[in-house]
Amino acid sequence: MKKKILSAAVLAALGAGSAQAVNLSTDGTGEVLVFPYFTVQGNEETLLSIVNTTNEGKVVKVRFREAYNTQEVLDFHVYLSPYDVWVAKIQDDPAGGAQVTTPDNSCTTMDTNPQPFVDLLFGDTGPTGIERTREGYFTAIEIARIVNMDLDGNGAQDYVHDASGVPDNCGAIRTAWLNGTMAANATVDQPTGGLMGTLGIINVQSGTEVTVPATVLENFLDTPQHVAPGSLRPDWQDANPNSVVMTSDSSNGSVSVYADAWATGEDAVSAVLMASALMNEYTVNPATEASTAWIVTFPTKTLYVNGGAARAPFTHTFAGDTDGDGVACEEIGVSLWNREEQQREVTGSLVSPPPPSQTLSLCYEANVIQFGDSSNVFSAENTVTRFNDSALPGNTGWGKISFTAAAHTMTSLNGTVYNGLPVIGFKATVLGNSNVGVGASYAAAVNHAYERSIVGQPAFTVGSGNNGNP
Repeated sequence: MKKKILSAAVLAALGAGSAQAVNLSTDGTGEVLVFPYFTVQGNEETLLSIVNTTNEGKVVKVRFREAYNTQEVLDFHVYLSPYDVWVAKIQDDPAGGAQVTTPDNSCTTMDTNPQPFVDLLFGDTGPTGIERTREGYFTAIEIARIVNMDLDGNGAQDYVHDASGVPDNCGAIRTAWLNGTMAANATVDQPTGGLMGTLGIINVQSGTEVTVPATVLENFLDTPQHVAPGSLRPDWQDANPNSVVMTSDSSNGSVSVYADAWATGEDAVSAVLMASALMNEYTVNPATEASTAWIVTFPTKTLYVNGGAARAPFTHTFAGDTDGDGVACEEIGVSLWNREEQQREVTGSLVSPPPPSQTLSLCYEANVIQFGDSSNVFSAENTVTRFNDSALPGNTGWGKISFTAAAHTMTSLNGTVYNGLPVIGFKATVLGNSNVGVGASYAAAVNHAYERSIVGQPAFTVGSGNNGNP
């Protein structure tokens, strides 16, 4: 659903006052890239790339958040030339946390390179040490399209690479922010999308790397928000408070399009990411020396579980547990099948750490679920749940995580009910081959599949006997 299509049929259902509506990209490019995980635990490092596929200049706010409670640990601006690519690496910081470093020439507002992550916002009940920054997730939000940024008046755009591959005058951009003249001398306009990106988690010592594309949102901002680099905005609450979500019915081949209005921007984003269940495969087959982990991330969760009572679709506020770790646990259901259709329902007694009241729960913003007793994919430490060997119906198979609490719902201003939780993630499998003498490792990653449950009147339905007419 691109903007041109939205303006024709879907926005008519939203009403005349709506300029656009947040939606998942169908072509892999858009205004917002959501990367579900980063880690620097053990020997892991995380690589990232952000690509501008358009002939327009872009201002992108890159924001890193820790895994417990999505507290921001670093953000800065990247100024992308037309058709530019910006790459970076998140790596171990000798001071105990994580840091980002880049070999790229694209203009940024980073103070140093490498740039350490910080713990200035750890005022909640979670851990307070810098080690909390070693796992998390990150986003890249296009906050403006550049019309003119010739701040030094030499006739060239300061952010655009010259023949030597270096921006004309990145220093002028940084100086303009520092002396308060940026807003007066730069011209920007509404974001138009066209970004794509990939994350890769690499372990040089074991010789493995897994890569997954970002989850991409379109139609996020109505207006440019070229705010100062030190601002915590824009964020999810600044999104357009309208959403468009497509669901398909495999029984008749129809596709329904739901167009809804929401009280807040974060609700619109949550609706777009809402799933009643996620599914993927796993293997811990000893014959292939296999280990598997699933990443399950709730990107918007912090805006629902901090600052008083929890808000739907989340049910618990962020609080410290007896170990001093921050938690805001959400009940889940887990069903696993082996490759011969044998099913097992996982219960609280078969996972570690055991959740409260023997109910299965995921308690963090970015959760790492290890399969089997010995899996240690990503050397994850901060936010691990483990499905022990005794929980698995076999050493290979697939599983489903369902968001089962009755309160896991959101209702739009239109009265449409969205069931589940806003979630993204992937599975990563690492295989070994110690029979080759020196040893070898292989890795692969696959994004989760999702079930969506929406109750209400769609804006229109395509297929199922209506000849494709909305």
